[in-house]
Amino acid sequence: MPDKQPAPPIELLTRFVTRSGSHWLTLISILIAGGLFALAITLIPLVVGQLFTQILPGGNRQLMQSLPLILMILLLAAIFADWVVYYVLERLLGRAILDIRTELFKKLLALPPACSDFPAETISLYFFQSIEKLGHNVSLLGVCLSRDLLTAAGLLGVMAWLNPEMSLLVLAMLATIFFIGQIFRANARQQDMLGQKQYEVSRCLSKALRLNRIIHLDKGYKQEIRHTRNSFEQLQSFLQKQFRQTKLMELLAYVLLIGVLTASLYYLLQQLASNQLTAGDAAAFFMAGAMLIFPLQRLFSINLLLKQCSEALQVIFPLLNQDSRIVEENPYTTQFRRGKGKLRFEGVSFRGGATECQLPHFNLEIASGQKIALINRDANINRLFADLVCGFVQPSTGRILLDDNDTKRINPAELCSYIAWIAADEDLLGDTVAINIAYGSACCSREIAITTAAHASQAMEFIRKLPQGLQTKINQPALIFSDDQRQRILIARALLKNPSIIILDETTACFNTDNTALLQALQVLLNNRTVLILSSRPVMLNLAGQQFDPEKPALISACHSDGCTVR
Repeated sequence: MPDKQPAPPIELLTRFVTRSGSHWLTLISILIAGGLFALAITLIPLVVGQLFTQILPGGNRQLMQSLPLILMILLLAAIFADWVVYYVLERLLGRAILDIRTELFKKLLALPPACSDFPAETISLYFFQSIEKLGHNVSLLGVCLSRDLLTAAGLLGVMAWLNPEMSLLVLAMLATIFFIGQIFRANARQQDMLGQKQYEVSRCLSKALRLNRIIHLDKGYKQEIRHTRNSFEQLQSFLQKQFRQTKLMELLAYVLLIGVLTASLYYLLQQLASNQLTAGDAAAFFMAGAMLIFPLQRLFSINLLLKQCSEALQVIFPLLNQDSRIVEENPYTTQFRRGKGKLRFEGVSFRGGATECQLPHFNLEIASGQKIALINRDANINRLFADLVCGFVQPSTGRILLDDNDTKRINPAELCSYIAWIAADEDLLGDTVAINIAYGSACCSREIAITTAAHASQAMEFIRKLPQGLQTKINQPALIFSDDQRQRILIARALLKNPSIIILDETTACFNTDNTALLQALQVLLNNRTVLILSSRPVMLNLAGQQFDPEKPALISACHSDGCTVR
């Protein structure tokens, strides 16, 4: 929830930059590099003035030959210092942004599964639009305070020292050439590419949060966070490449602007009839005025930058400040115990809560190994029923018993070990096939167990054809898995977990049951397990023993078994 009284922008900025620790050494390095840049830029107009003086008749030819070398050294020093300022700032902000994105994903992942279904647009707002806007504006603020402020002070000092009256003329000229700086803005095509990449990552994050129930059940938090961090690092690499290209364009614009203003110097020399300025002083003055354009442009925009930073920070920090923790077991010490999977609902009803769905009062008993298809037309009702079984939401009245134990009294980690939730459109991690099978709480499984699960799910028939078998990386560009292959890997993951209860979710996509191997894998998975099928497709109904509508608990059709009864 948003803060009642938003914190001042400066306080929020300090929290943003120092969130991952103190960075005094980094900040001192930025100030030193900014001072070196300002000193080099301040001396350039004076050297140019002397160069013009020595070019004229009566000048010192020996000094004139050494001045271009001095000018080149100052330019190289300014370019080097400028690069150091931006490089150190980008490294500092890059670490802060990476940590904040990872922390945001942790906070969203820790939300109750029933509250974690965010659209891609909302994900993009949190992870990219706000953070990228914030990072860009904080970078500009850092440049203003560490480099441009010192540079503007030095150049104005040079102009006032040469001729106070002429400074008014130069400031008027700056207004006429200010628009040149607008030409070299960020390339529109690169911005479109960045938007596409951000949308793809946002879509993956939205999907991961929508499938949060599976992550909770399988305890795959660490792998999901590591996978997400890798995606952020790839995006950060793309942004750094774009940053280098943009900086090159800015340097070219800077050189072009200096060239244009130098050519205009000939017109200014014709106006020096009063001889109040020497040609060298006029050249130095004009050069100093030209070089004031970029620092003044940024300094004049500080208020706007602070406002934009504040808007972005007000979006990010309320979520970061939430006290939500992910409770995980230690995978090295947890011993999973296979239960029978018997379910009993005693006087259960559900009203209100995080969802608007409601369930009427009902009693229901599902025998161990029974298979039930949830056939309500509203997919949210079917998912609510499954959420009740998993303990993601609690009933308004009554209780739910698993193997005659109240689920409220069962340790959440132990309850998760009883259940596997498989969604037909669940994505694989960008890691090896083995790691995708040994997911979450099963991440320490031995290779022989992983191989056995892959054989049982009919996945080894295509895994053995991969370049490195189970150790093949899934995110290779030339490697594309079909839907049935991806779903067989998910089934192998569930078989390795060996749960008592299986939830097959076709809410947003369907299993490729036209594939014989996948159908066989599903039959192996469902054998001797209690199954809830969130689907009304005929082929999936054939896998179920009974059909059940959670909103009409008095209506239940028995297909070929009397193991499920309603009272």
